[in-house]
Amino acid sequence: MKGYSVKGVFRVGISMLGMVLATQTHGAAGDLLVRAGVSAMDPDTGSESFSSISRSAVRLDSDVTLSGSVAWFFTDYAAAEISSSLPYSPNLEGNARLKDLGIGNIGDVKYVPTYLTLNLYIQDPSAVTPYLGAGVAFNKFYDENARLSGLDVNLDSTFDPTFLAGVELDFGTPVLVNFDIRYTLLDTDAQFSGAINETVEMEIDPVVFSLGVGYRF
Repeated sequence: MKGYSVKGVFRVGISMLGMVLATQTHGAAGDLLVRAGVSAMDPDTGSESFSSISRSAVRLDSDVTLSGSVAWFFTDYAAAEISSSLPYSPNLEGNARLKDLGIGNIGDVKYVPTYLTLNLYIQDPSAVTPYLGAGVAFNKFYDENARLSGLDVNLDSTFDPTFLAGVELDFGTPVLVNFDIRYTLLDTDAQFSGAINETVEMEIDPVVFSLGVGYRF
């Protein structure tokens, strides 16, 4: 082709692709972003020892559930987001000391975290947009079910600080893919009554990994 070269066409193509991707990096002020996906909760958890059982402790185990969020962009690079999930149903377990006494599987509990965060999106001329966020989490515990006869347990619901880091994969359509990691500084009181009559402080500090699909309005 007269007047053209392969290198020239290649440069023009790369330049046009870069211009397209550069428009896909974030939402615009006034945009609404709705996401749905799956979340895995992995608590870094432990508790104080029962005074009546030395070297004892209880913990929550991991669980997976469905989750969703809504984010509103009040500037091109900042959004307020509220997110929550269907209940997690983690087991409440005893440590090795309690397992030696036959008190390993204590029960289970329903747990629903609801997050309100301010997210800041990092300018990045590509289809991958990282962001950081911080805010508060309301951690709702309910429907505690002790499996040991003669034992009742109750976990207090709490408000705690939470932090997140995520990325959005945006390919020039309203639909995008999202991945984020959340960390919550969660401490609560576990109140036992009956066979064990004591309240111990639990440090749960869950990390939540979420993978979802979003739609920008």
